[in-house]
Amino acid sequence: MNKMKIVIKIGGSLLFDDYGAIISRVKSFVNILKRIKKKHQLILVVGGGKFVRNYMKRAKALKISSKNLEWIAIEILKSNVRLFSYLLDLKPIFDLNEINEKTEGVLAGICPGRSTDANAAIAAKAMRADMLIKVTNVDGIYDKDPNIFKGARKIDKISFNELMKFAKRGKPGSYGILDKLAIETIVKNKIKTFVISGKNPKNLLKVIEGKNIGTEISE
Repeated sequence: MNKMKIVIKIGGSLLFDDYGAIISRVKSFVNILKRIKKKHQLILVVGGGKFVRNYMKRAKALKISSKNLEWIAIEILKSNVRLFSYLLDLKPIFDLNEINEKTEGVLAGICPGRSTDANAAIAAKAMRADMLIKVTNVDGIYDKDPNIFKGARKIDKISFNELMKFAKRGKPGSYGILDKLAIETIVKNKIKTFVISGKNPKNLLKVIEGKNIGTEISE
């Protein structure tokens, strides 16, 4: 397999609980990511999870402004970046302007009003990535919320144009499968993207190997 440029975004709920890193899951993902890193150029983007959300709820009760709350969240997310940069021996990235076609590293939150999904898409654009993989707690994109509608249908493949209907506005932490800026960046730059389940970290290897898994977003 030829060396590829890959951006992987892993949702925080898969990695962190109320107390911080979920040790067993982080170890499993790190083992897989190390295998990917040996063969490909990798940028990893990590989310916050319950720990960050719970911290923010308590900070909000102290009457901190929304913008300042987001800055606090970004600072906490930097700890997640440091954690994975140490575990994977990758550079921590705190400024998207640092990213170019040769960059490898770990990033998370950058500035208020922008999700880690959007940062992942922007990083993929700057890196000229061959693929962007979003790893989440569902196994792909559905035509409606599978947590609410029993008849929800998983979409195996969707075009860039069709993806635009999934664009949603909202505050960080309240997005759908992908938020509006992430979708616009993916569509405008035609970034081949996959949305897959992270319940089995080996799914990352499967999608990179070209196996039919999750939802593919492409031409």
